Parts: sequence; C-alpha cells; structure tokens
Amino acid sequence: MLSRYRGCMLGAAIGDALGMPQETLPPSLSRLGEGYGKPLRRHPNEGLRPGQFTDDTQMMLCAAELLGEGIFTPDEYGKRLAAMHARRRLRFPDGTVSTACARITAGMADSGRSSTTSGCMALAVPFALACKNGDEMRERLKAACEVTHTHPAAYGATISYALFLRAVMHRHPDPFRVAEEIAGEYDAQLAGSIRNARALEKEGLSLETALISVGNDVAVYHTYPLALFLIARLGHDEAFLPVATHVGGNTDTIGFICGSWLGAAMGTAAFTSDLVMQLEDQTYIEETAELLFDVVSGKN
Repeated sequence: MLSRYRGCMLGAAIGDALGMPQETLPPSLSRLGEGYGKPLRRHPNEGLRPGQFTDDTQMMLCAAELLGEGIFTPDEYGKRLAAMHARRRLRFPDGTVSTACARITAGMADSGRSSTTSGCMALAVPFALACKNGDEMRERLKAACEVTHTHPAAYGATISYALFLRAVMHRHPDPFRVAEEIAGEYDAQLAGSIRNARALEKEGLSLETALISVGNDVAVYHTYPLALFLIARLGHDEAFLPVATHVGGNTDTIGFICGSWLGAAMGTAAFTSDLVMQLEDQTYIEETAELLFDVVSGKN
C-alpha cells in the first residue's frame, strides 16, 4: 500500500509536469513525447523547466503538509495558499484561485467563488490518502474546496475524484460507477458529463470524437470526464500519459488526474526511472506521501 501512496502523489506530479508545456494549447496528438518538455516562448508557464509542475501539485503538497502534520484547517490552508500567491510563487493558477487568494490577503472572510473551474481538484489526492473515513473526508474536503470554489460542481468533482481514487486503491470492481454516482449527489450536469464520457468509451468512439463531445477546457464538466475517458480507454497502454498530456486545453490537470490514478492503481512501478528522477522535488513528494501513510497507519 505504501508504494501506491507514493505512486499516487508522484503520478499526480508527473502527469502535471508532463502536461505543463501543453496547457492552453490545441491538441497535439500527432507529436507525442514520452519525457518532460519545455513550454514555448510567451506561454504562461514559460519560466518553468522540464520536469517542473504547476499550481495543481503545489496545492496538493500544501494540503498534504498540513494533513500530515495534523494541523489542517481551511483557514490555515487558505493563508498558505494566499502567501504563495502574494509572493508570485503560485504557478499559473486559474482566475478563481487567484481571486480567492487576493480576497484572503485583503482580509475578506468569503474567499471562495461560485466557479465551476477545476482549480480545487488537486485537493482530492491528499484527502483521499489522509482520511480513514469516507464520510468524514467528504465534509473536510468540501470545506477545503470552499476556500477557493463554492460551486457544487467544483467540490462535487473533487469529492468524486477522491472517492474514485480510494475505490481504485481498495480494488473496487467498478470505480467509474463510484465516480459517477458520487458526482450525481452534488451536480446533475457533472454526473451527466461523466455518464456521456463513459458511454463514448464503451461504444469505442475515437478520442477525437470524445474531445469534441466532452471537451478539454478548465471546467470540471470537461476536465474530469475527459480524464475518466482516458483512464478507461488507455489506462494500461504505454501511450496513456503521453496522450493524456497532449489532448490540449487543461492538460496539466488532466495529466494530474490520470497520473494519480496510475500511481494509485499500480504503485511507483508504473513510472519509468527517468520520469521519477527528473521530477521536481521528487524526494520531498515521496516523503510527504509516506507521512500521509503514517497518519492513516496510526504511526503519527
């Protein structure tokens, strides 16, 4: 199980770093690369090097540190996030996260916005790993999401994703059904988008068709269902992460979701040594995963 804890967090960061140079760009499925790349000039992530990740992994690690230390509260998480933003260290956050951070810095209590962007979805990984009880996790994760996102689709997608990861790690026979059912408890449109993505995959329709029907932009109605389509279609294929991180649009978050699933399902063995060793803060990510494992195991 420890290998899957490490794999889940490493995979999230690896997928994020692989998708980082492609974020906001059109699909480039004919030009797949297996390693890390550098963003183009004038790209929002232009200053990042190959193997560096975006705000998704930064937010995951921020929450994981607090959970591992046993001091997580939405207020403390918000303060740390806002401090990173104020120092301009938060890498290309979406507008909702930026607005929330600015409001926290200004001393406003209601920092979260009613937005359907996927900017809070990275919180799913540390909460899925750190909480023993699923019902308790739901409440704590919802409160954490509401620091930036108060729309039911946004925190519903994040909770669905967290419970999807837990189902994968505990070998549930149909984690995709879990994802759809949980999403439906929060937002009917989100559940419909997941159901549509699942139907397209089962019918064997092409990825190009899925991109048109499901979409690849920053809304949870697109990012999350498309990631689930890719997991179901290509999850055990060598081209899985290269494809997932070249579908265009919100590639860093799509890669983050797909990579975390791969690590949760297969552990650290799912990733080549090059991808692991060339990843920014690889050792620290593994240590943080071990800390969360110790929390759940009762060692901390």
